[in-house]
Amino acid sequence: MLLDQKRTKRMVQVGAILTSIAFVGIFPIILFFIIFGGGTGGQNDLIGPAEELVAENPQDPEAWEELASAHAAGQNFEDAIEAERMAVELDPKNFNRVSTLVGFHIQTGDPDAAVEAVQTYTRANPKDADAFLTLGQLAANVGRFPLARLSYQRYLQLSPDSPDAPAVRQAIEQLDSGGGGPPAGAEPAPDGG
Repeated sequence: MLLDQKRTKRMVQVGAILTSIAFVGIFPIILFFIIFGGGTGGQNDLIGPAEELVAENPQDPEAWEELASAHAAGQNFEDAIEAERMAVELDPKNFNRVSTLVGFHIQTGDPDAAVEAVQTYTRANPKDADAFLTLGQLAANVGRFPLARLSYQRYLQLSPDSPDAPAVRQAIEQLDSGGGGPPAGAEPAPDGG
């Protein structure tokens, strides 16, 4: 289905955005999107069918995610955020949906909203180690170092033997010494629910 292909492409883009954030920081990424835009623009004929799908299945998070993807494909990220928020609300344990929402917030230049989205998720899902790693990385990138430190510590409590654990410990040491930023060797949290 065309909508599935668009959503898959969008998820790859979101993954690339999160990876870029982890390695170069958020501000160069935002600058890139301001200067060059975020993908294909133009008319989007996917919105109508996606809106119909939502109308037929208003309690289906997949339908809302289809609508979010359709809006994002047309570069309408404000509406994409609203639709993805509904998908997250209907499926609050799915970190993939939150990751997509984070990507949309970053695309619109609102990294604080991205941090808040992951924070809300971690409050409801306090045992999701990958979410805490992502929260730590996002918080460090926006200069919220106490939150980054706490998130990294929670990640280490939940996943002390993770391959990313040494890099996360190093990031905590950096934060303690007055430095900031995400763990240098840590991969961004994989999309997973």
